[in-house]
Parts: sequence; structure tokens; C-alpha cells
Amino acid sequence: MSGDTGGSADGGRSGDGRSDDERSDDAPLDAAQALAVMAAARRSAGAAYPSGAFLFLLWGAVWLVGYGLMWLSAGDDGTPSGIAAGVAITLGVLGTVGTLWHVLHRSRGLVGSSARTGALYGWSWAIGFVTQALIVTALADAGAPPEVSALAGNALAALVVGLLYLAGGALWDDLPMYLLGAWIAVVGGASAHVGLPGTYLTMSLAGGGGMLVAGTYAAVREWRRRRA
Repeated sequence: MSGDTGGSADGGRSGDGRSDDERSDDAPLDAAQALAVMAAARRSAGAAYPSGAFLFLLWGAVWLVGYGLMWLSAGDDGTPSGIAAGVAITLGVLGTVGTLWHVLHRSRGLVGSSARTGALYGWSWAIGFVTQALIVTALADAGAPPEVSALAGNALAALVVGLLYLAGGALWDDLPMYLLGAWIAVVGGASAHVGLPGTYLTMSLAGGGGMLVAGTYAAVREWRRRRA
């Protein structure tokens, strides 16, 4: 009897000194804290990977302005002015440097193979465009007409960007980036069939404009994720 009385006086408390009601009150709080921690971890992981919005908007602006100027300044033979070509090349270099900086900066929060993947992806942009420039100059040195070199240069630039977006989408499970990569690659191939100066307009509107639309969508999606 004394054992039963003692159990009743204890009021249903467990070995940790808390009642069942007290422990049940703590359970929702613990679950909420766990969900908050998980959400914070997802945000931190997302912040360590390249931003699709940044890359799309950056290259969308580069192509829209650069190729747009080349189309506007093109003469009767389809050749753009030297100033427009220089501006387009400069914008391309700045875009490559900006992409490399962004990817390397974002991947600083990663360790091990993830950090190495981010760094290799960033350097792939520089390697791709250096190779594109080497191919175009080789065509010119081999006696290819200026129109052929220009069409090849534009198509190869689109191929580099498209394939790197495809790779980035596959690496980080980013479907919008992957789909945009497919679009840019197809636009580059199709623009080569348009001829000069139409190829510049195609690259500016379909290529640059497409990336700006995708960048706006990605920016809204990233903003919503940060607020979630």
C-alpha cells in the first residue's frame, strides 16, 4: 500500500523530475526547433552554391547589350563596327570574370569534394571561352572568311554557355538552369543558320532575353526560398 501511495504522491513524474504533461508540452517546441534548424541548414547550403539568378541576369545583360550593339552597328555586309565589337568582347570578359568570382566566392563555404566541384565549375567558364577564342582565331588564320569566323564564334560562345548551364543544372539538381542551358545551346546552333547580321539579333533577343527572363524567375524563386 505504501508503494501505491508513494506513486500517487509523485503525481505521475518520471525519473527526470518532470510530469508527463510537462514533457508533452515540450514536444511541439522541440519539433519546431528541429524544423527551424533544418530550414536554416537548407538556406546555408543553398547560399554556398552558385546562384542561378546571378548567372542568368549577368549573362543575359552581357548578351542583350553586346550582341544588340553589334546588330545595330552592322553595315551592309553584316560586319559590326569596331567599337561595338570591342564593347561586346569587353562585356564577355567581364562576364567571365564575374562568373568565376561568384562561383569561387560562393563555394568558400563548402568543404571536401563539394568545394572542389564548385572551383572546377568556376574555372570551366574561363577554360571554355579561352578555347572558343583559340578556335575562332585559328579559323581566321586558316583563311576562313570573316562571316564564317563570326558565325562560328557566336555559335561556339552559345555552346560554351549552354553546356556549362547544363552541367551546373545536373551538378546541383537545378532544373531551370538545365533547361536554360538546353535553350541557349539550341539558340546558338540556330543563329548560325540566320547569317549576318541576323545572328547578332538572334543571340541578343533569344539568347540574352531568354536568360533575363530565366534570371528574373530564378531571383523570385530564391527570394521566396529565403523567406520560407
